[in-house]
Amino acid sequence: MVEPGKTAVRRAVGRELKRMRNATGLNLKAAAQAAGETGDKALMQVERGRNLPQVANIDTLLSTYGCRDQLPNFRSLLKNAGKRNWKDWWEYSFPADFVPEQSKLLLSCEASAVRLRMYQAQFVPELFQTGDYAEALVRASMPHASDDEVRLWSRLAEGRQDVLDRPEPPDVQCVLDEAVLRRTVGGHDVLAAQLAHLAELAARPNVDIRVLTEESGAHAGTGGSFTRIALLPELPTYPGIVHVRTAAHDLYYEEPDEIEPFDEVWTLLLEQALSADESLALLEDAAG
Repeated sequence: MVEPGKTAVRRAVGRELKRMRNATGLNLKAAAQAAGETGDKALMQVERGRNLPQVANIDTLLSTYGCRDQLPNFRSLLKNAGKRNWKDWWEYSFPADFVPEQSKLLLSCEASAVRLRMYQAQFVPELFQTGDYAEALVRASMPHASDDEVRLWSRLAEGRQDVLDRPEPPDVQCVLDEAVLRRTVGGHDVLAAQLAHLAELAARPNVDIRVLTEESGAHAGTGGSFTRIALLPELPTYPGIVHVRTAAHDLYYEEPDEIEPFDEVWTLLLEQALSADESLALLEDAAG
């Protein structure tokens, strides 16, 4: 049983309730009145993922939307809502303002994931990075960061990887551009250790790493790197998210028609990349 993160649950519950409300044609005020919520502003905060609905009100709310059959699913997700100290994992061990607001959804969804799909054209994804590799990237991208800040960012990357070692780890697939295997992040020794770590991960039954070689030529990943996360099976109609990082913002795609193009690209990338066995052989050879 996956213990979902607070931010991920709030976002998913809010978006699903908004989808249900829109399907009924009710506006916020009418829905709030019918469901006994304290007001349309309170319901708006729920739909935006900032709060969760009161457990006592969820029955009425779902009945109003004609979706009472989903009550057990929502109750399961809301069971932690009444806990005073329900937090996302990083809130227990990092300064309150350390994790950027726009990155919290990604970290919470990763920790709640049942399936992860990652395409990386530049670097090894954070979930697979060794400590030295992660530190080298932090120092390169944040040249003015203090040693303490670098250590915090490296610890954060390490904490994100705990999802791979939980009792029921997610199903993880990753497509790496071959250039990732050649880019000497942190120097040759750091890169060699990183590639050896990738090979070890690829041997896990729930991890599938593929390499998109230079010989593949033009390929479907021209739009750049992305992460597709499926989570919260308690909400079978929730599509999950796609995350894309830019220099200025973390971008999230959450509507089915936004996610579909990424799923199509992913299917093509798997066809164009080496098989799992061929990729593992290439990783082991590159690691020396």
